[in-house]
Amino acid sequence: MTTIKDVQIAVRPLIQRRTDLASVGRSVFIKPARHTLRGVDIESRRDPRLFAPRYSVRLLIPTTKAFPGWGSRFYQSNYSDPIARSGWNINEPDTTAHMLEIIETAIDELYAIETLDDYYEYLSRLRMPWISSTILELFEMLILAMKGDLAAALKLLEGNKTLFDYLDCPRFYAALVAADRAEMAQILHDWEATSRHTKSASSGREHHFRWRFEGEAETPQLALPTSGRPTEWYSRPVPSMSCPL
Repeated sequence: MTTIKDVQIAVRPLIQRRTDLASVGRSVFIKPARHTLRGVDIESRRDPRLFAPRYSVRLLIPTTKAFPGWGSRFYQSNYSDPIARSGWNINEPDTTAHMLEIIETAIDELYAIETLDDYYEYLSRLRMPWISSTILELFEMLILAMKGDLAAALKLLEGNKTLFDYLDCPRFYAALVAADRAEMAQILHDWEATSRHTKSASSGREHHFRWRFEGEAETPQLALPTSGRPTEWYSRPVPSMSCPL
């Protein structure tokens, strides 16, 4: 299997060329990030020489039973030889260069996902058997809360008790019931802060910021580091979403 180090070395030319991108672990993402991470995950295969890239778009929330990074794989059969024959091979520079080209094209397409509604539309269009109606309702409810429509989020949550199987956070539910926007903003801030690094790539200093409901005045954005090892949400998935604090 290819390693994180292999991925970091392979994507280095792209990261050096594109200042709007960051590489963390096995992933390349658009930076800075607010509420969503948009990019490509480069997974491993049984063959230790091969990379397996796929789209990855996720909300900056703690890991849920619903896999956090949604997106289809790039299938080597869709390309001509030598990709179709042997895939993206770490030992063949031409195929690695081709992988960077398709990653760059894919990421440019993901710039169209600008809002939380855009994210939901993207998720709804995916044709994957594990994206059930319950999963879509889960993200619809979360997005309503993230947009500040707490009453609508509460109605959807209480209308489908199955959603509680994915959401182990009494604090979140209490904030919905109380219609407490300040508390909800703090919860969402905490989720983002525990879902990724908050170090600035340029200064190395910790950023302190306030969650902004969509449509409110702009506040400092989360900035991905330009490179590094995967954060805990990537490397250690947990069975359900839980409050970080």
